[in-house]
Amino acid sequence: MADKKPDEQFVGSGPKETKWQSFKGFVWNSETSQFMGRTAGSWAKITIFYVIFYTLLAGFFAGMLMIFYQTLDFKIPKWQNKDSLIGTNPGLGFRPMPPEAQVDSTLIQFKHGIKGDWQYWVHSLTEFLEPTPGTYETLTSSGQEFTNCDFDKPPQEGKACNFNVELLGDHCTKENNFGYELGKPCVLIKLNKIFGWRPEVYNSSAEVPEDMPADLKSYIKDIETGNKTHMNMVWLSCEGETANDKEKIGTITYTPFRGFPAYYYPYLNVPGYLTPVVALQFGSLQNGQAVNVECKAWANNISRDRQRRLGSVHFEIRMD
Repeated sequence: MADKKPDEQFVGSGPKETKWQSFKGFVWNSETSQFMGRTAGSWAKITIFYVIFYTLLAGFFAGMLMIFYQTLDFKIPKWQNKDSLIGTNPGLGFRPMPPEAQVDSTLIQFKHGIKGDWQYWVHSLTEFLEPTPGTYETLTSSGQEFTNCDFDKPPQEGKACNFNVELLGDHCTKENNFGYELGKPCVLIKLNKIFGWRPEVYNSSAEVPEDMPADLKSYIKDIETGNKTHMNMVWLSCEGETANDKEKIGTITYTPFRGFPAYYYPYLNVPGYLTPVVALQFGSLQNGQAVNVECKAWANNISRDRQRRLGSVHFEIRMD
């Protein structure tokens, strides 16, 4: 094998760059005038492209949102009654509710008397009826968006019927601690709102269903005989769920009516509308006895189902 010529030399790769030198060269390359791999002209082009792209994208989204809002009415829901998720069967609600920490509970439990622990329940009812914007006492005194109604005096168009808290009488009031201190507690029952729903009331006592409680049937017959205009009512019945509960529940007083006058409906989201309530006062509860209470609403277009709580509400009450 011939020896290598003296002038033959191998060219090396030169000194190897450190990671820091490589990073600095990527951030700014002085030889090519590139910043992070791009020249100033390249950066200007890509910036202009993305500004135009995201401007068009934002404009497209805003346009679609405007078109969507054109299909909505902030006063009238798009889907109503049978087309809505709520449906056409209103439920019932009760107040006072147990504390938020007991979110799954429906038990109203208290100790009556001067040294009792009934203060939470009184505060809860007071808060429900307190004069804050949009609640009972404020709207009752403003008189701007609603009118006084009666069974023979329906509301004027565009106005809602006034529900005056004074209709609840003298016993179920803050001044009387809603009866909790005296051991005669009050519970408020309300019919849940469904936009556009109008009750189909029983026009006579002959129309009432077979499973309606006997005392309510008798009450409706007396109303029919005395003042038939008061038949325009969504009737309310509250009783013990079981035979044992019926024995322990004692007397119940309904104020101001034994139900919800139909002139409060339909609910049309009129500013000033106040959901009517019925005050139940339990007059003879037994100490240390929990009572399961079930309330039901009665009208031709209200179904009642205990399992699904349609047209009804359940709560327990115990006085110590």
